[in-house]
Amino acid sequence: MKIDLQRRYDSSDDFFSFGGSIVMRLSSDAAIAVCERAAQHGLVIARIEGGIWHSPGFEARLDCIWDGVDPPVDVGAAEQNNLAAAEFIRSETPVHDVFIVTAPQMTG
Repeated sequence: MKIDLQRRYDSSDDFFSFGGSIVMRLSSDAAIAVCERAAQHGLVIARIEGGIWHSPGFEARLDCIWDGVDPPVDVGAAEQNNLAAAEFIRSETPVHDVFIVTAPQMTG
């Protein structure tokens, strides 16, 4: 299945199944779940980009960008980083309701 760029995805499973890094627009809950599960899939969250969903359409916001660590990293560092990414999304959720997650392999 091809990722629909005019859709906001509500399931973290879709992110992992379709390789949604860098392109998939995720709801707040789905983005948090991706962050919490990423290390289990060998991924580290390198960047979060937030914005506002206009159904359809993503308005990126420069005031909602979070940069994490760059790979390679070990599992412990990735887990800490990924939990920090989830906290960033929680802190931005009152204003921003859609997020793009960049999640490369921990090994680089």
